[in-house]
Amino acid sequence: MTLLWIGIALLFAIVEVLTVGLFAAVAILGIAVVRRPLLSYLQGRAGPLVLSGAAAMIGQTALVVDAIGGPHDRGHVRIAGEDWPALTRDGRPVQAGTSVRVVEIRRATLVVELAPGVVSRP
Repeated sequence: MTLLWIGIALLFAIVEVLTVGLFAAVAILGIAVVRRPLLSYLQGRAGPLVLSGAAAMIGQTALVVDAIGGPHDRGHVRIAGEDWPALTRDGRPVQAGTSVRVVEIRRATLVVELAPGVVSRP
């Protein structure tokens, strides 16, 4: 009778080892089969690149709140409710109250030009 129970225990031990091995094989096979289609599905769902922070300001219109005096005399523009130091691209002065368009960012300074349709006032 003791040999019978030892045989049953040995059988259960073998089944247990095979179960773990089977589980591992199924998991690895599942990853190998599903990975490529899943990645292509997720990459296809990705929307366009969304800019945020300072990079998102490029192309937006801002209002000059402190006049820009010249090529080295920074003024300030208000964009998205915040005031940013600004210089003009061509170095010309711009009066307060003028609409400008952000064309570049140099360190923490916005580089602007007159917004389309805005005429420069002397």
